[in-house]
Amino acid sequence: MTEILLPYPHTGQIAVRQQAQRFNWLAAGRRWRKTTLGMPMAVEAAIRGQHVIWGAPTFDQVRICWNEMKHGVGTSAHFTQQRMTAEFPTGGVVIFRSLDDPDNARGHTADGVIMDEVQKCKPAAWYEVLRPVLIDTGGWAWGMGTPSGRNWFWKEHNLAADRADSMAWQIPTLGVEIVDNQLVRKPHPLENPEIPFAEIEHLFLTLPRRVFRQEVLAEFLEGEGAVFRNITACCTLEPSTPAEHEGHEIVMGVDWGKTSDYTVLSLGCRNCKQEVMLDRFQGVSYRLARQRLGVLAEQWHVYDILAESNAMGEPVIDEMQYDGLPVRGFQTTAGSKPPLIENLALTLEREEVHFLTDPVAKAELEAYEMKTSATTGRPTYSAPEGVHDDTVIARALMCQALQLRGNWITLL
Repeated sequence: MTEILLPYPHTGQIAVRQQAQRFNWLAAGRRWRKTTLGMPMAVEAAIRGQHVIWGAPTFDQVRICWNEMKHGVGTSAHFTQQRMTAEFPTGGVVIFRSLDDPDNARGHTADGVIMDEVQKCKPAAWYEVLRPVLIDTGGWAWGMGTPSGRNWFWKEHNLAADRADSMAWQIPTLGVEIVDNQLVRKPHPLENPEIPFAEIEHLFLTLPRRVFRQEVLAEFLEGEGAVFRNITACCTLEPSTPAEHEGHEIVMGVDWGKTSDYTVLSLGCRNCKQEVMLDRFQGVSYRLARQRLGVLAEQWHVYDILAESNAMGEPVIDEMQYDGLPVRGFQTTAGSKPPLIENLALTLEREEVHFLTDPVAKAELEAYEMKTSATTGRPTYSAPEGVHDDTVIARALMCQALQLRGNWITLL
């Protein structure tokens, strides 16, 4: 067999391997190289003649390891894409399976199991399929991922401390500590030292604290729950008048009402870093809503309007631009909405903008929720069923128009 070079990019991975037990649960921050840790373990087991099941929540995530292993071992194994297997001359094999349907992994005998992005795998994948395939071989298992609330991964991670056959780790991407609202470098023995501190510091400055703690510090946070913090401290203002902000730069965020929803206009002062007016109305045509917006824009001398362009928003924006209003469209998508909401969350957390004491708007902020997509693993934001989020979106667009910080970034 041709010699195979298996990468160990940092000492943290070596230490984790040395401490391993039969069942292992690794919670690590993003870009810690969890897949790179698991890949050589699967290869080594296959070289010893073992059968290993490699599972991940989606086929695209399974394919990441497939490609990495194929690149790493070259012609030393026979890769069959139709069956998604890597067969070694020793008789060992790595079987790649998508766990979006846990039954994809049924029917196999396995000496070992590796679950990548385990936090997104369904509980049935472990309890009903993968754990039972190990009962006649006495096989081993690894579950590796970044925390996503306190789900079954968190449960197994916690229970490992009381089990002699289990081991668990909680490792940040890079060793840092939050001290007096500042990020301080504090090396961790198992960190990935290839990650520059400047990159982590940038995430700290541009992400809501909750997202940073979960994605970088690998903390299991309570529930999915509320998105916004510090709401009461930031919502203290009474409406202003145009005269009080004469000569200031006023911007506007617009969320158009649809059927039973409300149209909301949030006006903010870039000089004073505050919301100056919040207009919320329902049951009028888009033509009347556009006229109402135009009157406010003229009264306040608004210099920038950021309006949602989804659905009927786009033709309304076209008409506003034809009328000479300084309006830009914002297309709300699965990719654009999270950074928009996270920008508002960070603004509230740091008290960078103060808002009006409107009770409806405050309630919408308090009710807003974050969930995690079962397919992509990314956060999704929305109001609970039956609750409006119009003021949340309008305020988020207004804060983006204020341009409080540089370009958004998201964890990929």
